[in-house]
Amino acid sequence: MFRARTPMIISRWYSIPRFALPYTPADFAAALLAIFRGGPPPYAFGLLGDGLKYWTRSGRQALRLLLDALELKPGSGVALPLFTDPSLVSAIVAAGHQPVFIDIDPRFLTIDPQSLENARGTFSAVVAVHLFGQLADMPAVLAVAGSVPVIEDAAHAPMSYLNGCLAGTFGVASFYSFASTKYWPAGGGGLAVVHHPNLARKLGTRVRSLSSPSCVEELRNLVLQAAKAAVFNRRLYGAFARPIRRWAEKWSLLEPCLDLKAIQRSYAEVACRQALQFPQRVELQRANSLRLLARLGAVQDVILPYERRRTQYNYHLFPVLLRDREERTAVREAMWARFVDTSAIYSDVIKVGRRFGYRGGCPVAESVADRLITLPNHAALTEQDIDTVAQVFLSSLRACRDTQQSASKLRCALS
Repeated sequence: MFRARTPMIISRWYSIPRFALPYTPADFAAALLAIFRGGPPPYAFGLLGDGLKYWTRSGRQALRLLLDALELKPGSGVALPLFTDPSLVSAIVAAGHQPVFIDIDPRFLTIDPQSLENARGTFSAVVAVHLFGQLADMPAVLAVAGSVPVIEDAAHAPMSYLNGCLAGTFGVASFYSFASTKYWPAGGGGLAVVHHPNLARKLGTRVRSLSSPSCVEELRNLVLQAAKAAVFNRRLYGAFARPIRRWAEKWSLLEPCLDLKAIQRSYAEVACRQALQFPQRVELQRANSLRLLARLGAVQDVILPYERRRTQYNYHLFPVLLRDREERTAVREAMWARFVDTSAIYSDVIKVGRRFGYRGGCPVAESVADRLITLPNHAALTEQDIDTVAQVFLSSLRACRDTQQSASKLRCALS
């Protein structure tokens, strides 16, 4: 196993957060001005392909509006992977349709084309999620879908590529999110990109009908975003941000919205500002992720996030699959004891799926929900930080497995 050089001293007052929140004072100032003078038009956003662009309140609202614009028969099935952001399910239901849960590929964690094939005839649209930045197998998904429209959830995948083509350019439309946990955190908001003229016209009508948020609401959310960015500073994260995270998530203070209001002008302004530096940030985060992969490459019984052939993965997050839920819990606790934070993202998605009709049939997704953690890999980390993350993960995993092995031997001796 890799052994890093002696790591820097990390502590509760200098921990490594699970993700970065690069929201600067200049972003705050620009956002404040935009509340009173207006935000930029969506066509000012030049990064995400040549489709027609529409600001939305959030990524989940973009999906809801796109499904409305498709004018499917009420109650139609909409296929999506079971292991994904549960908010997609709520968007499908809000649009008046029924989620059809599809299993995922065990290696790349994106929608499984064979599972989609098995569900053929039960859905009238497909949501292909590029999870953690890894592109779904879009040629296979499109082949199975046939004439059924495919919408890409590219919220995790800006500037990821498959066969030289940008994520979000394969289906009839795609959508993005600028929430605090996304690759560029404007505080909230979303963007729909449409490649079909008739669909674009219908979506445009719906977007123009959205009501504007009040200045009071915008100012409240701007202050909350600035406060969140402040405590996600490495010197404050361990002492403040991590302890209050559960409280903040419970109250959903900055949770993206599924209502029928327009994007906040401040969100649109900051999304455009951050886009100017986004390619460089992806390059740094990708380099950190490849370094982390190299450091962890020899570990046994762990699935690491290697790229699908002919893809370039932006490494929005760095997912790792462990043996089981117990090992995940032990490793996460051991890593935080050394002040390296992790996430068990989407671990409750199976429970959410069951509330909306999931009755089984997706064994890979169920297993992944129990075993997955994400390790810090963000662009703000130095090479030494990445080496520290690798060392802490490997030593935590080793200690966990040594304990499990000792307990197993004891049980055998007593039996």
